[in-house]
Amino acid sequence: MRMKIIELKARRRDTGKGAARKLRTVGEIPAVLYGEGIESCPLAVDVRDFIHLIRSEGLNVIVKLKVEGDRGGCTAIIKEIQRDPLKDFYLHVDFQKIAMDEKISTMVPITIVGEAPGVKEGGVLQHGLWEAEVEALPKDLPDCIEVDVSALGIGDAVRVSDLPKPEGVEILTSPDEVLVSIVPPTAIVEEVEEEVPAKAEMVKEEEKKEGKKEE
Repeated sequence: MRMKIIELKARRRDTGKGAARKLRTVGEIPAVLYGEGIESCPLAVDVRDFIHLIRSEGLNVIVKLKVEGDRGGCTAIIKEIQRDPLKDFYLHVDFQKIAMDEKISTMVPITIVGEAPGVKEGGVLQHGLWEAEVEALPKDLPDCIEVDVSALGIGDAVRVSDLPKPEGVEILTSPDEVLVSIVPPTAIVEEVEEEVPAKAEMVKEEEKKEGKKEE
């Protein structure tokens, strides 16, 4: 599926001391719009509108910014989001202006589809990458890259080079990168078993040192 174009209202904002904090208290998120050939423009978007956009469409979406007082609109992508890790609210959003007739590069999430026979046999599915970098015209950008694991047995893997080539889309991530693999369960068990003796030896060494101090 291609990225959707979703409209989002915005307005120009002040940038004085404490202005961003005041915006958040009234339910708005400080934002900025930047891009080639334009000056950075500080904006504010309604937090409810933005949360609705993210929850319904995800981060990989083309935004039609309708800035209050401006005619028409501006197409952009969400380049970066800052969130408070403790209070879990949005601090700031970066929008990058794009032209619909110019190629852009962006990160696209990896989505796993199908059931791997190797997992049913006891193997463990491991993610190598959660997203890949692609380049395309905005209208051709995929909202995700699907990786079909329905033919993977234990020991098998899917690399970037194995992906189908979507029309009009160039994958920039290294073709040798592993997207997903099915590893034997013993590999994980052995790693744990190797760690235990090592920790036991460290404990013994510490006990010897403590014993010498007491003497």
